Amino acid sequence: MPRYYCVAEGCSSDSRKKGRYGFMADVEFFPFPSSKHPKVRRKWLELLRRRDFEPSRHDRLCSMHFVDGQPTEDHPYPELFRYNNFKCSLGNRGTSSIEKRSLQQAANNNNKVTSDQENEHRPTQATATDILIVDEDDAYREQLFPFPVNKEITVQSIPAVEPTATPSDHDYCSHGNEKAHPQTCNAECQTNLTLQDMEKSEAELLQLRETFKDKDDLKRYLLVDKMTDSDSSVKSYFGLPSVVTLFGIFAILDNLTPTLAYWKGGSGVYNATPENPSKKTGPNRKLTRFHEFLITLLRLRLALSTFVIADIFGISCTRVSQIFVTWIDYMNVVFSPLLKRPSAKCMKKILPKCFKSVFPKTTCIIDCTEFFIERPSTPTAQSKTYSSYKQKNTFKALVAVTPSGAFMFISNLWGGNVSDRYITEHCGFLDIVKPGDEVMADRGFLIRDLLLERMATLNIPPFTKKCSWGKDKHLTAHDVLKTKKIAKLRIHVERAIGRLKNYKNLFHTIPLKIKPLCNQIVKVCAFLSNCQEPLVK
Repeated sequence: MPRYYCVAEGCSSDSRKKGRYGFMADVEFFPFPSSKHPKVRRKWLELLRRRDFEPSRHDRLCSMHFVDGQPTEDHPYPELFRYNNFKCSLGNRGTSSIEKRSLQQAANNNNKVTSDQENEHRPTQATATDILIVDEDDAYREQLFPFPVNKEITVQSIPAVEPTATPSDHDYCSHGNEKAHPQTCNAECQTNLTLQDMEKSEAELLQLRETFKDKDDLKRYLLVDKMTDSDSSVKSYFGLPSVVTLFGIFAILDNLTPTLAYWKGGSGVYNATPENPSKKTGPNRKLTRFHEFLITLLRLRLALSTFVIADIFGISCTRVSQIFVTWIDYMNVVFSPLLKRPSAKCMKKILPKCFKSVFPKTTCIIDCTEFFIERPSTPTAQSKTYSSYKQKNTFKALVAVTPSGAFMFISNLWGGNVSDRYITEHCGFLDIVKPGDEVMADRGFLIRDLLLERMATLNIPPFTKKCSWGKDKHLTAHDVLKTKKIAKLRIHVERAIGRLKNYKNLFHTIPLKIKPLCNQIVKVCAFLSNCQEPLVK
């Protein structure tokens, strides 16, 4: 069934309201005259008074704008509109649909009243004061009305009604011989609020007004509330699995030191000892420590520009840089010692099932990963950081993960042209290798002799061998199966590196101006990656 609505200004008639509203029961919709009757069509549009309006074949006018309820010979044009008050006096017709319905209901109720009921004698209703004066004695009357009364007040009797047990809200409404008393009750405000509750509400309102007087404070409050309201928001903004983890990490950092000095460029304030330990050193903070912690995580996770964070939190770009440098160094000092090798008992307990059946003695999986950097300006730096594998300037680091996928070692960053063997030999990884360990690595790690010195073994895919029937090289069937087994398990270190690079500060090209912070950033991101669920179970 087609749906129509009236195009007259101020009219709310709609065919969808039929059956739901009583005033729409008899309303009909009429189309505009076609172009075959230009004079009538033009007259309709003139009376409609809508500038630059050209009706389509779907536009309609409702019957409320016609004198006879529809176009007739006597009244072929719509004449009743809002601008002429529907040809009624202003005092007789309401302008809103609510008033229209009220008038129509009142008219219907008046029609139902018969003439006998209109002429029926109605007793005068007694007021509460009249009842009190009639029922009480003269002494109490004089107490209530001390002024002289010259005219006797009479009250017409009310027809007797059988007494019913109806509850009364007020004592003066009771009838009978019960003596009324002058107690009153305010019916306009029946609440259970006490004065203390109202004072408490006013204090909270003043506190909120004072808190959100500044627009920056309001914007900061709403943003932080949005970012920390659910686990999904925390995972998207900060890369942590839950709200509990976020607040737990901050509690660790907040409780370790009561004061935290800002970084001040080359001079620094790390070793500064304040005369008053309870007073914070450095510039006065506009943000709380939790806000500064969130700023650091936002830059790590989303790699937001400094001016964007400064605009969001209502601070300067310089202050954002101070906060980020200070908190990255602080978090590196706290979290780097936690990237360590688990004990043999713990390693055996958390060893995944996929390792138990094939390589049960595996303690770690190692690999080198590279991070893109800006191209240095000097030729020497370009040659030291150029990676022939990535064909770009990079920083390289050696990472070692447990069989479950958690980082247990992160080396410092090296230039992209340094070999994997050289990094493994000089980065300190061999110091955590113990006798009897099995280290799994890619085919490019030629470090078997280095591990043998520490009585450890190396599991890498086998190399191809020369064919006996030609000059080509190939893998035997046994070597192919071993390669598949190692590759199936070694892929977990690639997944761990992928989780590390989910922090966009490491995924995008690293600017050289933050080169002194790169080691700290990588290790802090590795710790935050370990706070997530295990990669392998």
